[in-house]
Amino acid sequence: MNHTVLFNHSWSKPFLPTGGTEKIYLLIRAHGGEGSKDAKDRAPINLSLVLDRSGSMSGEPLSYSKKACQFVTEQMNVNDLLSLVAFDDHVRTVFMPVKVAHKDLIKQRIDSIEAGGTTNLSGGLIEGAQHVLKNKADGMVNRVILLSDGHANEGITDHEKLLAIAKEYRSSGVGISALGIGEGFDEELMEGIAEHGGGNFYYIDKAENIPAIFQEELHGLLSVVAQNVKLKLIPSEGTQIAGLYGYPADNQAGHPVIYTGDFYQDEVKSILVELAFLPHSQGEHNVLQLHWEYVDVTENAAACSITIDVKAVFTSDINLLHVPGNPEVLQKVELTKSAKVIEEAMAAFDQGDMEHGQKLLKAQADQMLQMSVTMNSLVMVEESAKLYSHLENFEYSSKKRKELHQEKYRRMKRKQ
Repeated sequence: MNHTVLFNHSWSKPFLPTGGTEKIYLLIRAHGGEGSKDAKDRAPINLSLVLDRSGSMSGEPLSYSKKACQFVTEQMNVNDLLSLVAFDDHVRTVFMPVKVAHKDLIKQRIDSIEAGGTTNLSGGLIEGAQHVLKNKADGMVNRVILLSDGHANEGITDHEKLLAIAKEYRSSGVGISALGIGEGFDEELMEGIAEHGGGNFYYIDKAENIPAIFQEELHGLLSVVAQNVKLKLIPSEGTQIAGLYGYPADNQAGHPVIYTGDFYQDEVKSILVELAFLPHSQGEHNVLQLHWEYVDVTENAAACSITIDVKAVFTSDINLLHVPGNPEVLQKVELTKSAKVIEEAMAAFDQGDMEHGQKLLKAQADQMLQMSVTMNSLVMVEESAKLYSHLENFEYSSKKRKELHQEKYRRMKRKQ
């Protein structure tokens, strides 16, 4: 069997004090390996496109969305299943799950969609997810792509209920990606649906960018090598998990389980774990166990699991304790910190405290610029510059909020 997913981990510091420590970071990485060399041998896709056709989507947003759906159709083949749901205040399945053979006919059906009324997002999402769930099969990539420009104002509108729906479908093996377009959509809700649905979140600022984002998402789906990837963390005695960053986690039998969704070929996903330790004796100790599970779709949907023991070296040698930390891990820690600062600044802006929010962003940008000098890091230069750019001619608006929200999402995922 090929190494479909490769796993590794790194400490922020190579040596830990025997007296214990309140804060140390472990960066856990998983790398999607090689898929099929031949495109025709890739895992088949079971996909439902769920398209907002409310009145606010009329004109360019709907036009570009239909072009994007037609592009998706063109890239799929006869082994794939495709369905399309359009929603306003009513939900309509434009076409039921069908093998992608008669592409011209499918594209004609897509072209027939017209703008309507309000936004029954829950109804569209559930209907699309049900189409995928009913046709789910071993070895298929099962995904819903939801696109909307508005708030959920019909059907189920409660955020927690909508996130629970997304989580339930993810648990059933159906992933959900959410694409928000323009200035009117609810970014917390759309990101939450993607996070709990095990998919990706995108902010699309201009209608003409819709086809490119669909292309990016589809490119990943066409190269999936592993599905339903999850990680259970089991700390040893004397080890405490203080924080988990990057992906949602559930508590199962007292241990956190992290869901990272599907893995694309050559994709790298990282999880940052904040740990605290009680005193340990001198030497190397097992401090944490990582238990990975996934389905290898390059090997006829083979269920796989791997357990990795994480070791740490404890010492009282002051010279060893002052050995410099791992710059790559420290950069990831700072990216995560900056995401949390952006979130805090947005909360200040939402409350009308523009001065405090801007001070938070500037202080974080200054910190990253300083780190870029001490670490000789081009990444820190670029990340600080992006924060400074948000502060130029600052005016808080719905568009600015979405830009900051997307920036927070990117940094928390540690995407470059």
